[in-house]
Amino acid sequence: MRTGNDEILIRDLAESDLPLMFKWMTDDTVLEYYEGRDVRFTMDSLAEHFLEEIPGGFRVIIEYKNTPVGYGQAYQLSGEMFDEYEYPDEGHIVFAMDQFIGEPEYWNKGIGTSFLKLMADYLKENMSAYAILLDPHQNNHRAIRAYEKAGFKILKSLSEHELFEGKKEDCWLMELKP
Repeated sequence: MRTGNDEILIRDLAESDLPLMFKWMTDDTVLEYYEGRDVRFTMDSLAEHFLEEIPGGFRVIIEYKNTPVGYGQAYQLSGEMFDEYEYPDEGHIVFAMDQFIGEPEYWNKGIGTSFLKLMADYLKENMSAYAILLDPHQNNHRAIRAYEKAGFKILKSLSEHELFEGKKEDCWLMELKP
């Protein structure tokens, strides 16, 4: 996939991006919000995890003014994934997304919000998405603000939804219908 605007480019994750992903996935500042500081990647485990194909989805790098600054992934919900998100399976095409800005100096600049809007447009126009879901930790206030600016709405609390740093975290189920 490849989409963007004058400032943001979203492109497929490539094997050549692994050193960059390794930098991000070993940065405690980033891991405080994505994957967890107790996760320790090696280049081999990183390659195994992030180069693995996502059924019904894809992995991307987010570039801001030609500088890679983040990562995202989107995948179509199917079967038991609807149960995991406590979201009704009504026969619509529904995607879930995960993303992070891996360069902390680029936080709070609106890049995440712009990325989400571009991805929502792409998923609607190219993948016929009816809805897009996010499940941020309830204490990740900066991310939640960015998601709300992009048009996502909180639907409900997902109690103890994700194991993070050895503890089950409460998350919000957020939805955007593009």
